[in-house]
Amino acid sequence: MKLIIADVPPPRLEAVRQALAELQVTRMSIADAHGYAMAESGERITRRVVLEIAVNDDFLERTVATISAALEPAVAAGGGLFVLPIDESVQLYRGVRGPEAV
Repeated sequence: MKLIIADVPPPRLEAVRQALAELQVTRMSIADAHGYAMAESGERITRRVVLEIAVNDDFLERTVATISAALEPAVAAGGGLFVLPIDESVQLYRGVRGPEAV
């Protein structure tokens, strides 16, 4: 199991969400965030959207590829993608643990 964290420019959020829905990835957390960068012209703070998506290992590559393809036009806008391991997953309302909980 993996946790995908995607830093997305707000105008690209709907395109990413729709692309993931076509892949049948529909459960995710979406949060507003602010990005900070040092540029030649000084400090810069930008509005961002962060997606957190838990996937089983067999969905990892296609989910990452789908997000990357949906963000391709926004590469210059500084999006990022991170993949972290998940040691345990629990679906609280059903009491299910492990890959089935994702």
